Amino acid sequence: MQEQNPIPSGFPGPETLGALVKILELKAKDPGLAERALRALAAKHGLTPEALLAHLSRREAARRAFQEAYLALFRERLPRKPYAADDPRQGTRILPLPAALRRAYLQVGHYPGIVFRLAFDLDTPLPEWEERTASLPPSLVLVNPGNGHAHAWYELEHPVVLKGENEAFRSLLSDTEALLEAYLGADPGYAGLLARNPLTHPREWVWGGGKLWSLSDLLSELRSLVPRRVRAQADPALSGYGRNNTLFDRLRYWAYSQVHLYRGKPGGEEAFRNQVLRVALSLNQELFRDHPKGPLSPQEVRYTAKSVAKWTYRHYRGGRVYYTPSTGNPDRSRLSRTLREAIPPLPPEEQERERKKAALANNAQRRQEAEAKLVEALKRLQARGERITATALAKEAGVNWRTASAWLKRMRE
Repeated sequence: MQEQNPIPSGFPGPETLGALVKILELKAKDPGLAERALRALAAKHGLTPEALLAHLSRREAARRAFQEAYLALFRERLPRKPYAADDPRQGTRILPLPAALRRAYLQVGHYPGIVFRLAFDLDTPLPEWEERTASLPPSLVLVNPGNGHAHAWYELEHPVVLKGENEAFRSLLSDTEALLEAYLGADPGYAGLLARNPLTHPREWVWGGGKLWSLSDLLSELRSLVPRRVRAQADPALSGYGRNNTLFDRLRYWAYSQVHLYRGKPGGEEAFRNQVLRVALSLNQELFRDHPKGPLSPQEVRYTAKSVAKWTYRHYRGGRVYYTPSTGNPDRSRLSRTLREAIPPLPPEEQERERKKAALANNAQRRQEAEAKLVEALKRLQARGERITATALAKEAGVNWRTASAWLKRMRE
């Protein structure tokens, strides 16, 4: 039997939600007028008042079931003292978490050393970005009721640690962020530091079910949605975390060539760490003065400098420039002539070994993520009493059938 009063595509939009909120506020003062306004609003969309309220109650139930759980996770992942503000144009402050949670804007990205989510500013009217976010749902969207613009972010199921020589994940992170920015048509000047606080934002303008994404899944979806021409034009170096990559690579090249001057001397490690920080702060201004997102925050620069100095002083034993992940070739163009003569490039066979090492790390991460999904899917199928097959596991976990089949075979051996 055909359903009566079908819900229109894209319903409810911001105008409908705003009008309904006003009607519900009016109901306490004048129930008769509120009832007439509700019928008029429902008729505008070709619905009965009952169908309109039923749909909105389903939306509210879904919000409670999924969004509230996600917001609890979001709060757990916040730093103890995040940046916060009521009006970013008047400056931001580092506040204790209880005080920061009361502000209109909150730090959602660029925590030193770890990435929990990728945040974007959708600085265009709502219809222009709503269809794209429907095809690739963000974890959360916070809509500005005044103009239809929004902040949206994608929460990572497995946070990325920006530490040490983890180059494969750094490259994957900057590639994904650049493609997401191009796909969403997001503001390229948005640094991803502050966004609207979902805990104080009006609830009717907080959209999304709190989906958690893995970087590999997100990048795979983007490659199927973004045309090849747009993918070719997306520059990871211009993304927010692309700046971290660039600074890290430039800084470590310098550190590799200088660490021998400090190692083995009294107070050498501390002196080397201080010098690396000075060079990092200088490079931050030199490299990103004209960048669309501006220089990195001092906190991020300090963390990168500390990571590079510690690893280089304690582990680096050589005087060669390592390959750049995006090209697979030694990047010697940014070194001085003296350093290029003093530091020979890696021979081709070592370049190949480094490429394979990065690829193995990437594959291992993807395998771990897939296995974690399959374990959870197996538990759900067993709880429902369903037959355990590779097809059922693949569908439940959202992974490739071959992956599910190989995993199930290993489990049964």
